[in-house]
Amino acid sequence: MENQTRINEIETLINKILSVINSRVVANKDDQIVEIHILANNQRSAKQIIRDVQSALVTKFNLKIDHKIISIAQVYEESENLITPRLMIKSVEYTNLDINGKAKVILEYEGHLFEGETQGLHSSSQAYRLVAQATLNAVEQFTKQNKRFVVEEIKVLPIATKNVVISGVTLIQNNSEKLLIGKCIVDNDINSAITKSILDAINRMIEVA
Repeated sequence: MENQTRINEIETLINKILSVINSRVVANKDDQIVEIHILANNQRSAKQIIRDVQSALVTKFNLKIDHKIISIAQVYEESENLITPRLMIKSVEYTNLDINGKAKVILEYEGHLFEGETQGLHSSSQAYRLVAQATLNAVEQFTKQNKRFVVEEIKVLPIATKNVVISGVTLIQNNSEKLLIGKCIVDNDINSAITKSILDAINRMIEVA
């Protein structure tokens, strides 16, 4: 029963990933996942979906899944022909004074600036969330809040010789939720990498009015 509950939780998480319609997870008698079958639309490539599934499972369950056990069946959907803008990063700032932290992110699109700020208690993990939330606040200034986003989790994982930021963000729109996953290699500044990973997750969901 416990194993089935865990499988159900994994399937629920996968089903929230962008473009996924449904999924089925198969485990062997030793409770190891041996197959993941996914039905998805054609709005994103199978490779993108597989990467998001791997990132989501590592972030949420600390499960490292070989891409070879993930199979994707895609069904055709008519493209909505949406123009997708790319918000550019103007600046990312994080400051802390004693136990308080403050994040400020400025994004740019076609010469217009969109600013997001947030503050809260300072800690290493909380600082990551504050930067992520400030980024989303700036994004919502751009979208005029017709789309709302929630920071689910920010993780920094060592991969090869680099650290990689993985962001989990939930899009809330029309009484539905969709989990979005973004990632960015940390080159120099961890805060800029967090903002880039958030934009990687949500940029494809932003429409030009």
